[in-house]
Amino acid sequence: MTVKLHVKELNTLLKLEPELGTNDERTLSVYMPVRAEGFDVRHYDVTLEHAAGPYRRKLDDDQKKVLDRELPRFRTQLHLMRPAGCPAIASFSNEAISLMHFIRLPESVDARIEVGPPMLTTLELMLRRYPPALLAVVDKEHGRTFASILGEVIPLAEMNGQEVRHTRAGGTSAPSNQRKADNMARANLKQVAASIEAEVKRDGFTRLYVAGPDEARAALIRLLPKAIASLVSGTISASLDTPGGRLLADVRDQMMTVNRASAVSA
Repeated sequence: MTVKLHVKELNTLLKLEPELGTNDERTLSVYMPVRAEGFDVRHYDVTLEHAAGPYRRKLDDDQKKVLDRELPRFRTQLHLMRPAGCPAIASFSNEAISLMHFIRLPESVDARIEVGPPMLTTLELMLRRYPPALLAVVDKEHGRTFASILGEVIPLAEMNGQEVRHTRAGGTSAPSNQRKADNMARANLKQVAASIEAEVKRDGFTRLYVAGPDEARAALIRLLPKAIASLVSGTISASLDTPGGRLLADVRDQMMTVNRASAVSA
């Protein structure tokens, strides 16, 4: 039986993905290394068979029914996902409660299967080495925040401020127009700063990364309360001009690299 842990990093994950906190015994947990050479159905079928075959013999009849129901669901989702670009994945599935959740992992694991409440021990140990991070991508008019959890990036909030007009004309009105533009940008970034502060307090993030043009990024950090600004751990390269799906993938790839470089010794 899986023992539910209550460390800070795991609590952050459960706040963002509350369905993983279920105690339902009809859940199938799967941990699996990702094939570095690319997706191959036969490779994963063999890996699953080696993990599930011996394990199935240890189960009672009710547990075997869970395994036989959930394993095909996992296979179907795996074939759709075609994991790549990460060392491993974790999956939690339970048809009875409409649960099917995959998490990319920043380091490899041994293939393992378990029927029962979600098997979170492995995630808890990884989260000690790779604490959850809050990401903010900004410009002078807009901002988006994301949560980086292990190898996943989850969109959190999107702020759309008022247009900041860029004045190129000279003359006596130029300084006044520039002040108006600066004040508008500051008001827009204040919204992002307030969202960051609320998300840190709500979800317990201990790391913050920011992205965007240098001026907007620096202004945002100045607007953060000192306690929140002290969490800034670095910057990443991302732009709000990038289409949403591509932006998410770019941020995820960069945070995978950041996590590997800054892993905390367990």
